[in-house]
This record gives sequence, C-alpha cells and structure tokens, in this order.
Amino acid sequence: MTATRAMLDAYSIEATTKDAAAIGALPQDMPRPAQVFVPYLHEENDDQRIAACAAIRAAGLEPVPHLSARRLEGLAELDRLLHDLREQADVRCVFVIAGDIATAAGPFNDSLSLIETGLFEKHGIENVGIAGHPDDHPEVPDNILWDAMLAKIAALEARGLQTQVVTQFSFDANRVLDWLGELRARGITVPVRIGIPGPTSVRTLLRYAARCGVAASASAVAKYGLSLSRLLGNAGPDTFLDQLNAGLDSVTSGEVRLHLFPFGGFSKVADWMEQFSRRTSSSTLFAA
Repeated sequence: MTATRAMLDAYSIEATTKDAAAIGALPQDMPRPAQVFVPYLHEENDDQRIAACAAIRAAGLEPVPHLSARRLEGLAELDRLLHDLREQADVRCVFVIAGDIATAAGPFNDSLSLIETGLFEKHGIENVGIAGHPDDHPEVPDNILWDAMLAKIAALEARGLQTQVVTQFSFDANRVLDWLGELRARGITVPVRIGIPGPTSVRTLLRYAARCGVAASASAVAKYGLSLSRLLGNAGPDTFLDQLNAGLDSVTSGEVRLHLFPFGGFSKVADWMEQFSRRTSSSTLFAA
C-alpha cells in the first residue's frame, strides 16, 4: 500500500451543522470516516452544534466539534457546552482553536486557556485536537506558533489527554512536507491529519482559500495543478497527494492521516474516492 493510500485509511472529514443532518446518508460506496469534525460558524448557535454532533453519533460516527476560545463568554458557558455535548452526543473528542476575532468575548484568548480549565477531563473528553499551520499564519509569527503548539501538547500530556494535530489545507505539498519534517524534528510525535480539499470548482476552491487564509499565489496554485488565469472547471487533490506521497519517505513522518474538506459536497468526495481507488489499485485501499 502506498503512503497516500494508507493515509486515506481512517481519514476524517468536516460537516457543517446543515450537512451533519444528512451524514447517515453518505453514499454507500464511500468509506466511513473515522471522525467527523463540526466547524465553528459564528452564525450558528450551540444548540445547532450539539444537534449536529448528536446526528453524527446516531449515524455510528465519531463527532469532533470545534471549540472557539475567543467566542466563549466564560467558564460557565464552556462547562455547560461540554456537559451537553457529552450528554446528548457522547462527544469524546474536540478540536480547539483560538478563533477569528481580535478581541475575546470572555476570558479565553487562546486554545491553551481552554485546556488549562480542567473541564475537558471533567466531562470525559479523551482527545483534544489542535491546529497546525503548514502555510504559516497570517497574523502570528512562526516561532510563536511552534512555541504555542509545544505548550499545548505539554499541557494535554500533563492532564492525561491524547491529542492530534490537524492542518488547514494547502496547495503546496512540498511546503507541507517541510512543515511535517520540522514538526518531527522538534520532537512532536503526535498523530497528524493533513487537510486536503475535496473536489470542487476552481472558483469555489479559491474562495475557500481566501476565507481560510490559505496561500493562493500563482506559484502555489500552479503546484496544485491550477492556473489563476483559468478559473473554469473542477479541481481535485490528486496532484497534491501524488507529490505528498513522493516526498513522505524523505521525512520521519510518524502517523499521518488525511482530513477532507468537502467543499464540493459528499457525493463529489465519494466519486473522487472511487476514482482514486481505481487509479491506485483498489484491492488494498481503505483496508482495515
């Protein structure tokens, strides 16, 4: 089995609260994701997020809600949210982010401050995901990102909690490989999920890149197999995955899986998986 095909085993995927209601109706030929992440969208409320996680759990899948530190107004809100997620959706894994607002709504300015509350252990959370930034961060210097990651992992280990690093998607596989190599060189051995966009239109992909702060220069998208002068048609992650697979042997990668952003919808993801399976010899793809 190639490294890329191994990464597709136990992949994870994102589902908005709207998509989560239909998660049980994923195409039957689409392998089941190991985890389903529910992103934090500011226009939605906690009841919607909890209901989405409950729908994912009812479908026999593992819900992983995002928690946005700067959007939380206080300790009581976090306590109540974690309680309800556990009680109504049996949530055991969460993904913590600082959030996309400059001024925090409450006392939590970053994801480390959530970890240090002790509420994750109180409510039976077993695994806390943290963010990785192969394309850097538009506002935070690289050295601060690395220091913050090490501090979060140390805090989680001290509390007996497992963790995984989940990255934003990127157009540049070599940049991801360099970042992964540095991650391991810094002694960070936790599992990593590399974000990739599912197949969608070129325009949609670039729109999401702008929204998510993903570098989309002419040179970056060219490495992905796109051209900024040709915005018609669809784009899939095959070229990126081929480049990633070719370079994995050059780094001590450890446990690496894929995290899918289904910008074009679940049906397009299912079709792409079937085609990718055939192209890479389907007999061993997605093996348990």
